[in-house]
Amino acid sequence: MAKTASWVFGVIFVIAGIWGFFATPVVGFIAADTLSSVVHLVVGIVLLVLASKPSAATALKTVGIIYVIFAVLGFFQGGTVLFGTFVTDAATNWFYLVVGIVIAALGFSAKGDMAMPAAPSAPSGSAPQM
Repeated sequence: MAKTASWVFGVIFVIAGIWGFFATPVVGFIAADTLSSVVHLVVGIVLLVLASKPSAATALKTVGIIYVIFAVLGFFQGGTVLFGTFVTDAATNWFYLVVGIVIAALGFSAKGDMAMPAAPSAPSGSAPQM
């Protein structure tokens, strides 16, 4: 599931990143500038590269948490975030918060990269050995 989610969100971020170079605001309500478009493009490429790796769940968790942090900073800092580097507004903050939570939840709900294998069960019909 993490690999599929990483692939899907990777494609979405790449499209949003490219689209952001030509249309601002993207999707009619998301504040974007050139740096935001570059970040979305890079995040999308990273997710696409890691979609085929066992670390896809970790990538989703990381990206989701970063977007949630970015949204929270946007709520507190107003029109720009990270020392005026990124343009933001209330709609963008809410959008990033929802997207971040969804992506992180997909990462955390996936069978983790460090999952322990299930203990072998006794064959049916046989008594446990001592």
